This record gives sequence, C-alpha cells and structure tokens, in this order.
Amino acid sequence: MLQFFRSGLTSYFATALLGLLIASFALWGIGGDILGGAGNNVAQVGSEKVTVNDYAREFQSKFSEIQQQSGGEVTRDMVIDRGLTRRWVADLVQREAFAHEASELHIRVTDAQLRDFIVGIEAFQDTFGEFSKEKFDSIAAYQGYKPTEFEEFLRRDLQRQALVTSLVSSIRVPDAVEKTLTKYLMEERKAEIVTIPSRTITDIPAPDDETLQAYYEENSDNYMAPEYRDIRFITMTAIEFAEQVTVTEEEIEQALAAGPAATEASDTRDFEQLLFDDKEIAEKAYKDLEAGRSFADLIVASGTTAEDAAVADNSFDDTVEIYGKEAADAIFSAKEGRYTAPIETAFGWRIFNVTKASSTEATDPETLRAEAIEHLKTEKALDLLYQKSEKINDELAAGAVLADLATALKLDLKEAKNIDRSGYNTKGDLARNVPTQPEFLAKAFDSFVGDEPVLEEMGDGDYFLLEVESIQPRALRPFEEVKTSVLDMWKADTRKKLAQEQANDILAKAQEGVPLADLAKTTENAAFNAVTTTRIDQTGQVARDIQASIFELEVGHAKIQPAIDGNGFVLVKLMSRTLPQKDLPLAQSTQLKNSLAQEYQQRILTSYWKHLETTLPVIINQRAIAAVHNQLASREQ
Repeated sequence: MLQFFRSGLTSYFATALLGLLIASFALWGIGGDILGGAGNNVAQVGSEKVTVNDYAREFQSKFSEIQQQSGGEVTRDMVIDRGLTRRWVADLVQREAFAHEASELHIRVTDAQLRDFIVGIEAFQDTFGEFSKEKFDSIAAYQGYKPTEFEEFLRRDLQRQALVTSLVSSIRVPDAVEKTLTKYLMEERKAEIVTIPSRTITDIPAPDDETLQAYYEENSDNYMAPEYRDIRFITMTAIEFAEQVTVTEEEIEQALAAGPAATEASDTRDFEQLLFDDKEIAEKAYKDLEAGRSFADLIVASGTTAEDAAVADNSFDDTVEIYGKEAADAIFSAKEGRYTAPIETAFGWRIFNVTKASSTEATDPETLRAEAIEHLKTEKALDLLYQKSEKINDELAAGAVLADLATALKLDLKEAKNIDRSGYNTKGDLARNVPTQPEFLAKAFDSFVGDEPVLEEMGDGDYFLLEVESIQPRALRPFEEVKTSVLDMWKADTRKKLAQEQANDILAKAQEGVPLADLAKTTENAAFNAVTTTRIDQTGQVARDIQASIFELEVGHAKIQPAIDGNGFVLVKLMSRTLPQKDLPLAQSTQLKNSLAQEYQQRILTSYWKHLETTLPVIINQRAIAAVHNQLASREQ
C-alpha cells in the first residue's frame, strides 16, 4: 500500500490527479445553497469542523505564496476583492470532505507507512538525500503547524489520495472512443480561399459636404466629446511631507546604533563534504587525505558526485543551523583549499573541504547614514500626514470648506480645468498636477457640484480632498471640428462596402461553377490560396476563424466572412474532406488516451464532490470567513 502511495505521488498520473482535483472543483465551485450556518466555524463537513484557525492558516500560506510571486505587490484586499479567497475556502473544504469520506470508508495509514512517506519526500531531505528533522520542523512551522500536527495533516493527505486514486485509477478509455476522436481530429479538409482587401481600393469618388454631413449624423456616437470637469483639490503625500521635516543629529546617531554596523562584512564559504556512518570510517578517510589522497577521489569512492557533495555560498549562521556550531567553527577557521578533521553532526560524521572563502563588501558609513536619514524622514512624514488628516477631519466636521482648509493647515489648493475621466484635457494632453491614481479620478467623476469634500485615501497611504466646480456633459463635437475624421471614416467604410460587393460577386459566380482561382485573377487586388488542414493543425497557415469555417462548411459550399484584421473580406470554399485510414502513432495515441482519461477523471471527481456536498452535508459560514479576514487585517495594522 505504501509503495502504491509513494509511486503514485511521483508519477505524472498522480500529479494530474491532484491538479484535476483542484481544477475541477475550482471550476464547479461551492454551491449557493450551502453558504450559511456552521456555527462559529468556517465550515461544517459532516461531523468534522473547519475552524477559523484552519482557514487563517490556509489564507496565510496561500497569501504568502502570491506575495512572493508578485514581489509583494498583491495586497490582502486585492485577493479578497478578486475572489481568490473563495477558491481557497473551496480547496480547504473539499480536502476536508474527501479526507472525512476516506476516514468513514475506513481507509487507514499506519505509522510505518506515514514515516516512510515523509522520509521519502525530497523537500524534507538534506543535500545527501537523507531525511532532515530540521527541514521537516521548519516547513511545518512555515505552514503554521506543530510537527505532530503536520504529521497528522500528511496522514489525512495520504488517506485522501488513496480515496481519489481508488475512484479514478481504474478508468480506461475504450479503443472505439479513441478511434472515433482520432477520425474527428485528423480529418483532412481541402479548401480554397480568396482574400479581398479593402485598404488597397483607391478608385473612390470624392464625397460632397451633404454626403459627409449625413454620414456624420448617422454615426454621431463616434464624434462625441467626453464629459469634462473643473475640480479643485488638495493632496497630501508622504513624499511631499518628507521634504518639510528635519532630523536631529541625536536621532541619526540613535538610528545608526539600532541598525547594522557599517564595518561588518558578510563572510561565506563554498565547501565539499563527505558523510560517514561512524567515527572509525571517517578517521580512516582523514588519514587517507593526510597521506595525499585527493578529496575528489574520496567523493567518488563514497558513491556520490561532486555536484551532490558541493555546497555554495553558506554564511556562518547558515552553517550553524544545518551542521552545528562545531562544524561551522571548523569550516570558517579552515583556509581556502584545506579540509577539516572529522566532525560529528546530526546525521553522522563529516569531513569538510573549503573550496572558496568569500567576504562581501561592507556597507560604508556614509551610505548607512543616508539610509538612516531617509528612514527617519519617512517616519516623521507619516506621523505628520496622520496628524494633518486628523485635523482635516475635525475641520470638515465643523463645516470647513476646501479653501479654508488649505489656508488653515498651510496646504496647496490646486485646480484642474476641463479634465476627462482619464485625466486628459480637451487638447488630449495629460493634465498637470492631477493625480492619476484610479481612486482620485473615480472620486472626481462620482461627485457632483455642491458635494461636501471628504478625506479619501489613495495609493500607499496618501490622502486627497476634492470638490467639483463645474461639469461639461458629454456632447457631439461640431461637424467642422471633426470633418477630417468624418472624411477618413467615410472612406474606410466605403472601401469596405466595395470590398463586400466584390466578395458577393465572386461568391455568386463561384456557385455557378466558375473556379475561384480564375475569379481571383480577374478581380483587382484579390489573392487566391489553396490549403489542406486538420482540426489540430498548428502550422498557422490559416487564421483560426478561417480554419473554423473550413470545418463548418459542407463540401462544395462557400461563405464570406470579415477579415480578422478588419481589412476587407475572405471567401472560403470547402473542396473535399478525407477521413484518416491509419491509426495514430503510438506516442500520439497514448497522449490522446491520457487526455481522454483525465477528462473522465475530472467528471467523476466533480460528480463525487457534488455527492459529498449534499450528503455529508457541507455548510460554509461566510460570517466566520469575513471575521478571519478582518482579524488578519487588524493584526497587520
């Protein structure tokens, strides 16, 4: 049983199963009829409970992964607003449901099976492929578990995997299904294509003003001026306030004392290591080294490789954490190119050979001083920003207007005339001094003349207040102002109409039996092409929309469709279709069967989840989820 678990985890098949388990459930989601109840817990899954701590741990783990991937740009509010937390709740509840069902079906994992499973996981192994208790404990802590809790989590994971595997591992795709799908995918179709571009049509008579005026009125929506607004506003940013604050020499000295020393440099070591089960073997190897045998020779003799034996760029603290204080002292005391005496470590006796001793450049005092000053100014600016915001709220509560606030608190009162929703003026230029943050422009166009200003946040803790002075509604631009644009658009539409007339004429003659190749030759600017393609053709010889048309048409039929780039029209005629007579090559056949099997697996898992969702039942408490979000946010603040 254990071997079944372990081989399954490392196989493509099990990887696909776990991916399907998540993907299919994320697709179907959590039903609306179960979003309520569950007491003070996040969810009730049969007799089991998903606690707020369970979800908080899940949230922190998933959120940390996203932050690492995004470089810290993704915030909590963003993942909540975009619905990612709903997916995380679904994952958590679905895992618990399958684990609960596995337990109810008396699927068990013994201690011996669990131990073998854990020591076989690469993430828990050191550089020699041996189980590292330190790594296991560290990963458990990172995931928010105590070691014993993490063991039980993995036990339930194995139970769940056993259930999932039992549900889908026996699925086989019948040969008849594969052959039918092969014929569908590999069906070969021959088609002829005529392209009639519109942009190269030049023989267009010049329109008179009456024609252009009529076109302008018929297409008036294309010539509307956006809504413009005049606003007055105050902004407060930490950057602006940082320029106003000063720091004392005493504050700088205190900050430097609390920070890293300017004279410190970070030493690192590259080294090779030999691991021995007992002291006697290690001492024998040490004597061989002393007698002149090379370290590289001993590495080969130990059955490992130079790559596996090498460790690069380890600091003293890293070395202590992995190998212990005695080993770290010996490594950092040894000169480059020298080896240490045998040293006892957590997993046996080791000899280390220092291959490189490095020291990073120390930060100079002036750089540290500049960094300390910048940090102090930022902190003071944030404090000043907060104080100003409190005063503004007090003044607003007392009925102060924007101009009075600017005068009383010595803030700049700015204005912007005729700006649109994107911050551009009537000339199409980006208005100066207007913040481009979405929060600012949204507020400017959600407010009305006479609305009282409200202190709002934008960006990274910056603030603004604004009031709307006037609104110029969206209006039709005068004909004379847009006449050039009207002429250009009229020409483009006229070319398109002429191209369509040509396409219709070619289609009519083709239906009478005239070959498309001959029709293309007699039509100015038209281009002819004959293609042979299948549904899974990846050569790109025709655009996807044309390929779709080829497989929609009956033999001998034709259709006209707009060119995908907007340049005229394309006429497609299906000439013949041929079904494949041979089976797929073995590699492609296997790949197709795997894809079909995964589709069946996904459907079975989705159906089984729907069954569990109603029979256990599964109940989710949205209020508890919201409480977890609020609690985590308050901790950050």
